[in-house]
Amino acid sequence: MNTEGLVEVVLPGKAELEGLRIRHGDVSAAGPGQVVIRMAATGVSFAEQQMRRGRYYDQPAFLFVPGYDLAGTALATGEGVVLTP
Repeated sequence: MNTEGLVEVVLPGKAELEGLRIRHGDVSAAGPGQVVIRMAATGVSFAEQQMRRGRYYDQPAFLFVPGYDLAGTALATGEGVVLTP
C-alpha cells in the first residue's frame, strides 16, 4: 500500500477545540469489514461537535477519532467489503 503515513485528530475526552490532539503513525492493512482511505477532505459535523462535549445521544467512548463526513480514495479493502460506484 502506497501511503504517506497516518495523521489523525484524536478526541481524548470532553474538550474544547484546544483539547484535540494530533497523532501520527503507520497505516495498517484493512481488516475484515474495513476500508483504508486516503482522505482528501473532511468536515466537522454537528454530531461531532456534540461528541467532543460528551452530549451526543450515541456517544462513542473516549478516546476516539471523529470523522463522520469525508471524501477520499479507497486504497485497500478488507475481507467482506464490496465497493460500489
